[in-house]
Amino acid sequence: MEIYKPCKGKGIYYILGLLILYEILFTVGLLAVNSYVLSILLKIALVIFTAYQLYYILVYTTLKYAADDKNIYIINFIKMIKIPYEEIHCYKVEEGNIHGVKLTGLSTSNFALGKSVVKKIGTTNMYVTSNKNIIYIKVNEKNYAITPQDFENFKNNLDYNHIKESDWDQFQGKQISLHKDKGFMTPFILSSIIITILTLNPFILYLTNKLPSSMPLNFDSSFFPVDQGTGKQFAFNQMIYGVLNMAILFCMYYASHFYAKYDKKSAKKYIYISLLIAAAFLIIQIRILLTFR
Repeated sequence: MEIYKPCKGKGIYYILGLLILYEILFTVGLLAVNSYVLSILLKIALVIFTAYQLYYILVYTTLKYAADDKNIYIINFIKMIKIPYEEIHCYKVEEGNIHGVKLTGLSTSNFALGKSVVKKIGTTNMYVTSNKNIIYIKVNEKNYAITPQDFENFKNNLDYNHIKESDWDQFQGKQISLHKDKGFMTPFILSSIIITILTLNPFILYLTNKLPSSMPLNFDSSFFPVDQGTGKQFAFNQMIYGVLNMAILFCMYYASHFYAKYDKKSAKKYIYISLLIAAAFLIIQIRILLTFR
């Protein structure tokens, strides 16, 4: 097996810079915000964003390519993708700015990790560390993009295995129904149930006289009540959070369906965003009820 290092690019500096910038912004936001709800949401966003950036830093720094007499391999710290020569239809070489729309991952015009819809190529799994000598590989219904440092040797290996350099028709995304996909419908149903509970639970407690006459409406970042109101006002306040989550679910639902025509798997992430936010609001509500009822 022959190992190919990726081209040296500036993508790692972009990822690190983005990580540092947003760490600073989130920290300043947490110091400036004196709202319990907002501080919790900022903390969740900070954890997710940090983990996301660290994941792609590891992907970038451990990325390498390999080839033997039967397969091409794309390798990073978490997985190894095997591409048999017999499944490769053709390849294409491009250089210069990457013209595409990111679906997942991180990308600029100079590097891309994740999935992107690339102009004249289609939906592509991007393992590109530089915009110099990008090799796009057509594999059945999938595309891969790599940037081996030893470009000529890698290209000669493709030619030796009778893989031709050629253009291909870009896949035009078709509308895909997600209603029969359990990976989409399960978080969608869970989100709907959580939002229903978040919205109706305080009103049911109020109507059955199980809420105190006075309830906190707002809290500072340390969960100390800063605004008191009646049980009815509390129920109405929580209903507003429920309506907000309904709007988020609605937006994420249609975002998932829009992106599904390009990549079904990537589209599901949007519905999980709604699930996470709804779960956070429900946990906050439960804590309030357990503490002040």
